Amino acid sequence: MQPTFDQYHEGFGAELECPACKGNHLHHVKVEVFDRSEDQPDGLHVVVGHQDVHVDKILSGNPSSRRHGPKIFLECEQCDAKPVLVVAQHKGQTYVDLRTQ
Repeated sequence: MQPTFDQYHEGFGAELECPACKGNHLHHVKVEVFDRSEDQPDGLHVVVGHQDVHVDKILSGNPSSRRHGPKIFLECEQCDAKPVLVVAQHKGQTYVDLRTQ
């Protein structure tokens, strides 16, 4: 899903809109970070959320097929949507996307 934004606030940034209801009350509930060198089969996977940290070397689910990739899991306060904001790097470009859980 293409991310859409509401107002830009200097010093904070733009308000990310919920892809389902277009509301701007999205809460971060979990963050996953995939860390690996370019094209390497192994790396590090860290999950932070719900007052807990989990670390392993499982890279399945990495939004980037070749590099690092963070995922921010969100919940909308105004509807039942649970989008995931992902950032992927590919051949020098950085891509930002919204996906479903």
